[in-house]
Amino acid sequence: MIFLVSATFPLLCFGHGGSDNGGMECGILSKGGYAIHLDVYVYGRMGQFKTYCQNIPNTGKMTMVFDLITPDLKSIPLEVKVLDLSTGKPILEVPPKLYSTGVASIDVTFEKTGKYRADITLVKGDGTNPMVFQFPINVGLASFLTSPTAIIIMVFGAVVVGLVVFVLLSRKKKAVPSPIASSKA
Repeated sequence: MIFLVSATFPLLCFGHGGSDNGGMECGILSKGGYAIHLDVYVYGRMGQFKTYCQNIPNTGKMTMVFDLITPDLKSIPLEVKVLDLSTGKPILEVPPKLYSTGVASIDVTFEKTGKYRADITLVKGDGTNPMVFQFPINVGLASFLTSPTAIIIMVFGAVVVGLVVFVLLSRKKKAVPSPIASSKA
């Protein structure tokens, strides 16, 4: 049983990509009675794409799709900024605008690996008390569980567990006398 869990653990650890349920497992940010969901679509060959939450495996052109879950958000101007956290500078700024369909689709190019943050600011009234939703985005930073080192360690651990089980079972068989040997005596 332990061997099966060890063998399948790496499969469970890979980030979601190519999700078939719309990526809703990414979670939703809620604040002040409003809720927003983010999916990041990474373009592949021939128009194919994969969906990611916050851990994106490589750099390049992507589309961030913000689902404005709370219906009131369709009538509030939203400003979008993507910040490079290593410099604190924005790599993308979209001025406040209405997204009356409830979906804000923003193209962005991440040119280098690193930590980023997408800030969605609700611009209500005179703008003196803005509400900011902050979505962390890691680009090209492999998590330890999906790194080659972690996979090698898990495979090695599974082999060791398998050998221990094999040795223990082999000793049990040798310790039990066979009925044929005891009847000849």
